[in-house]
Amino acid sequence: MRWRRALSRATSKALREPIRKIREPTRQFLLKFVPGAPVEIESTASLPVVPYQGQTPGPGTRSLVYGEARVAIRLHPLSRNSADTDNFHYVDHEVVPPGLTLENPGPHFWFSRSGLMLSPGGGIWPHSFTGPFRPDRLRTVKCVSTSAPESAGGTGLRFHPALLKGAPRIADAHLIVAQSEAPNFGHYLLDVVPLVHLGKEIGAPMLSWPLKLWQKDILARLGVGPGRIREIPCKTHLLDQPVVSNRLSGLGAHIAHPQAKRTFDTIKANVPIERHASLPRRFYLVRGQGHGRSLKNRDALVEALAARGVVAVQPELLSFDQQVALFARADLVVAEFGAALANVVFCPPGAKVVEIISEGQHDPWSSHLCAMLGLEHVVQFQALSEEERLSRGDRFAPSPDFAFTADVAAICGAVDQLG
Repeated sequence: MRWRRALSRATSKALREPIRKIREPTRQFLLKFVPGAPVEIESTASLPVVPYQGQTPGPGTRSLVYGEARVAIRLHPLSRNSADTDNFHYVDHEVVPPGLTLENPGPHFWFSRSGLMLSPGGGIWPHSFTGPFRPDRLRTVKCVSTSAPESAGGTGLRFHPALLKGAPRIADAHLIVAQSEAPNFGHYLLDVVPLVHLGKEIGAPMLSWPLKLWQKDILARLGVGPGRIREIPCKTHLLDQPVVSNRLSGLGAHIAHPQAKRTFDTIKANVPIERHASLPRRFYLVRGQGHGRSLKNRDALVEALAARGVVAVQPELLSFDQQVALFARADLVVAEFGAALANVVFCPPGAKVVEIISEGQHDPWSSHLCAMLGLEHVVQFQALSEEERLSRGDRFAPSPDFAFTADVAAICGAVDQLG
């Protein structure tokens, strides 16, 4: 796997980069002669609020399906918090999961690669996936140029809708239940699946990029069968009435709402958990090879935990039913930080979770999730050597070769004290 990545990077550097350096300035020059509008982030405040009545809101309106909640975060006595300034995410405090909204903002182009929604006038809908956070991703879109000047609230980008005249058009209202064409397991489970559950209950037409097999497995256990969601090709579409939720921008994963428990209880009730009684109750959730953030001394940690009756498990090698059953029967979960940890939504209340995180990876969604679920969460931040710190890369674009060393004694000490 590493050899393939190294070969791909070498090929990109030798062939693709020189071509890109020639092609990109040419494209930017030609777009100066095509009419366009500055790309700016829109505001949901432009839509009047209408009462939620068990259906999607009409064109140009939005509804509040349910309101915000409050969840208390408590730093476990066995936790080893980060030494960084971002450690405030894990100390005792209260978080407020926002309520669920549905919005019908009118015609928008929907881009498959990133899940961004862009109006014909150049407005990014803020609750499209990555919309308010990563508008720079539009720099790779052929109908967007960098010819607009930077301004307050602006992006320095310009949208040229004339280049999308041939985009397929969908006129009817559909609830959007996809974020991007390359979905992340954790985001899909926490952001999208509860939204599909809602769409099923209110009988709303739903729209998605082609579903992966693992997504179909999840939705089948939710009672959403083939054909219930309209799947469209991964290309830019013009949607006349997209119904968007604030969950699509990642809120459900970042700060999970207690209301989501209902969705995961429904899934768990449809999985024959008793058929998987041979699965361990104490296990170590290992990240797959080639996913980055690898442990240099993982073998030593596996051996030390095995001596304590904690079995190493690689979740992607299990079926979805097996993953649900594994977590539903769990007494103790030791986990490396990653999307597979979202499966704790199936854990029984009071289950113990020991999470291994490298310094610099301050993303407290898992802490919020465990608190909302009533789990006993112990965070174990791992210090980095200077070499490891330099090789880590950006949080949003980590190096695929980044690896760090786990403090086996500290992790096993926490496991011993948890019992």
